[in-house]
Amino acid sequence: MAGSRRAELARQYGAVAAEAEARVDELLRLAAEPAPAVDFDALRRDYVPRALPAAVHVEPPRWSDYEPEAVLGPEDSPGRALLDPAYQHKLAEARLRHQRALREYREQERELRERAEEVRLAYEREEQERARSVREYNERLAEYRRSYERGEPEAVESVLERALAGAGRLPGVDVAARVAYRPLTRTAVVDLALPGPGIVPPALEFRVAADEDGGGVQPVPRPEAELTHRYLTVLARLVLRALDALLAADTESRLDGVVLNGRVVTAESGEVTVVSVDARREDLYARDLLPERDADALERLRDLPHVLSGKPLAPLPVPPYAVGGRTAPAPEDLSPGEFAGLAAELFEAMGLDDWDPRLVGRDGVLATGYGDGRAFTEEAHVVCVARRPAVVGADAVRTVAEVVAEEQAAVGIWATTGSFHPRAVLAAAELPGVRLIDGGELRALVREHLGLELGG
Repeated sequence: MAGSRRAELARQYGAVAAEAEARVDELLRLAAEPAPAVDFDALRRDYVPRALPAAVHVEPPRWSDYEPEAVLGPEDSPGRALLDPAYQHKLAEARLRHQRALREYREQERELRERAEEVRLAYEREEQERARSVREYNERLAEYRRSYERGEPEAVESVLERALAGAGRLPGVDVAARVAYRPLTRTAVVDLALPGPGIVPPALEFRVAADEDGGGVQPVPRPEAELTHRYLTVLARLVLRALDALLAADTESRLDGVVLNGRVVTAESGEVTVVSVDARREDLYARDLLPERDADALERLRDLPHVLSGKPLAPLPVPPYAVGGRTAPAPEDLSPGEFAGLAAELFEAMGLDDWDPRLVGRDGVLATGYGDGRAFTEEAHVVCVARRPAVVGADAVRTVAEVVAEEQAAVGIWATTGSFHPRAVLAAAELPGVRLIDGGELRALVREHLGLELGG
């Protein structure tokens, strides 16, 4: 008897696990679809007048409904009933009832006309209020859109957070998000709250243990590799859906890049970052972010510049590429993609065309370009823009000179957010065609050519 109860319990546990697994399948299916549109055109409202409520009408009382019926014998003429006193009495009473009904009808009709007029006036007031509300909303939306087009952080953040809220509202999960927009690099730094590994059932089957094993019902654990891949697929789907929603909402092309930090909260580890993406616009548009097959979702994520936890079930944290903040970001606060994008924008604004990044890393970027004859001569240039080390030594300057020779370029530029060691300055003076830009000059150039402030 006890064995049958345990067997039934094992079956029930398995059914619950199967339902949880089906919910994961449904989540993956819906996460592969585009999120609801939240662009400005989709947010605009139209005023559509409602129909005026129909007035109530009553029919006037008809004499035929009150007139008594004359009872005639077979030999009576039609006018004989009028000579009958009893009939005359009935006729007088009928006329009184009819007159009373007419008076009540006229009073009711007057009240109905007054009520209809009240309804009409109330309807007109309500419709005017509705039209005014829609008009004012659209005016606010238009101003909101202009603020977005100007790149005002609060407006951009509000639009993107609204898009992420729509993308994250899925059955069984509610993927909350916070956005910080950095005008300096036109980058959105997103903190995405992702579901923990518990969303994937750790077991799909349960068995009745033998008495020597303690009895009871025991789960049959899924292979760790299967469980990890299943959970990573969920994370990939949700991250890609969020990125796709950001692109769809950015109808005014304010974004040059997105840094997305996916965080999970567990009882054992607290809040940790399990995935961080550092994608520029060209990275995001280079591929379909919502592949049809779940098997392709993880590969799409891995195609982007990213770091992903090697042990997401624990979970093992990864360092985020960048974190958001309200102050002007210092160089060390920028992601590698942001810093490389800022360098490209600055030097292109100064007149260095055909910017070609050869090496992008956490410390900086090495690129080549051709001057347009303004700030730079019309020759090939090698540019190194670095934020580490804080003090650049002579060997690093000589290395740039070697790269200039290898690239058969005419000019080498070493720009740093820090400073140069005196020996580095002396080394540059001995190397023809090498130009140094220290942190103070670099910030001044950002201010002059981009109209923005680089913190630090």
